[in-house]
Amino acid sequence: MRYSRVLVVVATGFLLGVLLYSVSGFSWWLVLFLIIVGIAAGMAELSGGYHHGLWVFVVFLSLFLGLVRASAYRLPEEEKETTFWNTSRLFLVERVKSILPSNEGALFNAMFLGYEKDVPQNVKTDFNRTGTRHVMAISGMNISIVALMFMSVCLALGLWRRQAFWLAVAGVMVFVFLVGSPTSAVRAGIMGILLLVAQNRGRLVQAWRPVLLAAFFMVALKPTLLIFDIGFQLSFLAVIGIMYFKNFWERIFFWIPGRLVRELVVLSLAAQTTTWPLILYNFGALSAISPVANIFVVPILNPVMFLGLGFVAVSWSSHLSQIFLWPIWLILKITVKIVELFGSVSWASIDLGKSGLAAFLFYPLLYLLWRYLENKGWNDALPQ
Repeated sequence: MRYSRVLVVVATGFLLGVLLYSVSGFSWWLVLFLIIVGIAAGMAELSGGYHHGLWVFVVFLSLFLGLVRASAYRLPEEEKETTFWNTSRLFLVERVKSILPSNEGALFNAMFLGYEKDVPQNVKTDFNRTGTRHVMAISGMNISIVALMFMSVCLALGLWRRQAFWLAVAGVMVFVFLVGSPTSAVRAGIMGILLLVAQNRGRLVQAWRPVLLAAFFMVALKPTLLIFDIGFQLSFLAVIGIMYFKNFWERIFFWIPGRLVRELVVLSLAAQTTTWPLILYNFGALSAISPVANIFVVPILNPVMFLGLGFVAVSWSSHLSQIFLWPIWLILKITVKIVELFGSVSWASIDLGKSGLAAFLFYPLLYLLWRYLENKGWNDALPQ
């Protein structure tokens, strides 16, 4: 057995075990079944009666470990960040509140600091209807888009790929550190860096193993991520979408002038390719206008993130903070108006009801579509 293949099988089996617990709960009969089948398959392999017995043993052992870990995990009564990080983030939140008007200030705090408590409900509703709610959170999707865009900018400026890669990685790490390292930012940073590693190698689909292993370690530490944390689920699926469908959308929209604009459109559509069934399952509605709205809204991520880092660097001074916060206010003011405009369209959001069947059927079909595109060469990167 190759060790890398064993790790992938263990990670996959463990994640499926956690999902199995979320569906069936804990049962000693189920545990007994997993143990008996796994041991029987392993013994058949050792006796020469079944060639794939050890693989079956590893899979069932991993399922068992995932099931047991999920059942043994107890959610803390109240999760608290460390005092230093929590204090630093709250300081930044209050600084923003003291300078910017309520709507735009609350939106920036949500986007940049993961603090959504002050965002008005009508603003949330408009972002939900337009399928742009993801920009209001620190997610793997947002960090990945910003990181890949930053790397593209560096390459466009003439930097070598290795230089652009390390600058982008450093940017992600600095961002996670400066915003106070909340759990959501750390998870998003890990996903973003993994995508950068794949982009640096020149083929995004090569990153599926490290992404899977990253998900395995995060879920092993906190199994509820896979069951209840939709932010984690959307981040994971968005990263998978960018890895496997970026080149496909790039071939369709090759005609869009301007590399940066084209990159924004492609990354947004690639991420949405794999996330809409989960959105339908959790919220019961799909945004019909989302592909168009995201083309206008996603581009704000880059300037807001970069200006936000500048704000954090000078946040000790109220006067210097305004140099960065007022341009952010202008960008977000325009963004809110755009989202309101798209959200006012009568067919912007279509209520289809929550459907687990759609997600169950869609992902196997999406895999078959990817295999077809791969065989036809549609997933190959365009020549630079």
